[in-house]
Amino acid sequence: MDNNYRQGFMDKLQAVKFLQGTLGEIALPDGSAATERFSGLRDVDGKIREVRMILDGLDGLPPTLVSGMAEDIDFQANSRRIRLETLARYIRSALKFVDTGAFEKPKKIIHAPPDFSRLTSSVPGLNDELEKRWREAQRCIHVEAYTAAVIMMGSVLEGLLLARAQLSASTAYQSGRAPRDKTGKSPAIHDWNLSTLIDVAADIGWLKTDRGKFSHALRDSRNVVHPWQAVMTRANFDQATCKTSWHVLDASVGDLLNSLN
Repeated sequence: MDNNYRQGFMDKLQAVKFLQGTLGEIALPDGSAATERFSGLRDVDGKIREVRMILDGLDGLPPTLVSGMAEDIDFQANSRRIRLETLARYIRSALKFVDTGAFEKPKKIIHAPPDFSRLTSSVPGLNDELEKRWREAQRCIHVEAYTAAVIMMGSVLEGLLLARAQLSASTAYQSGRAPRDKTGKSPAIHDWNLSTLIDVAADIGWLKTDRGKFSHALRDSRNVVHPWQAVMTRANFDQATCKTSWHVLDASVGDLLNSLN
């Protein structure tokens, strides 16, 4: 077996070719085990290890297929025939998944955004911009641009919170969490930062209290838009980070939409 196989670096076509070749090596045309091609159990076990290595490196196969090989007592039988027949059965099962398409990775789907229009009506053009960013965040995740995805998600949250505050400006200004200068005057809502928007929304009840806390976590992550902030916080986002951030954004959007009812 060449270096690519040993290191597990193979695509689907290479894997199929290897598995088909191995099946032809261990089984005769009538399906019986080709025991005469293996001098002993050690040779059979070597072939079993090769197949397991291939299956371990392939995404999309049922976990039970690979784990089953490790636990199958037939591979412990003191018989070349039984071990080879068992190996052939696993190979045929793997090839069946390839043929039926079950082996293929799921398509990367872009989920449509919720209807933001009730929130964004006070700011012309904002709805289209937020819908674009909602989709763009997902595209970033699909290509593993995780930092960009988190920044996009944070920007969507900020845009929606700003829009919600604009819809009920007098209520927002009356919040005890609204910013004020030394004279007690609040700056215009479009000048509020994301931290303030989250605090005001949670204070008024547009966001649930716990959602406000999680939204601050998303805000902190979004701040890596500043390179120095990324360095100082040692940000190292991954798919799990994006999944958590997405749940926060999705739930916050639900809160904001419900606040209009």
